[in-house]
Amino acid sequence: MKKDYSQAQVAWRMVIELVAGLLIGFGIGYGLDTLLGTMPIFLVLFIGFGLAAGVKTMLRSANEVQERRLAQDAAEKRDD
Repeated sequence: MKKDYSQAQVAWRMVIELVAGLLIGFGIGYGLDTLLGTMPIFLVLFIGFGLAAGVKTMLRSANEVQERRLAQDAAEKRDD
């Protein structure tokens, strides 16, 4: 059974991946700053890392969707 995603589902997936990366980075940075008493240093650093990880995951998801659509288009052309 083929699983086909709508554009809205793909967009929400990407938004959730970005926000998750930011929240994880925020949590780690805030936790380290609280533990070490160095308030904004690790918070800013890990929010940046979280943003980068979220964007990387979004790009991977977009590439996956694009490859799936290209394969689907190729299969449809073979059937014609």
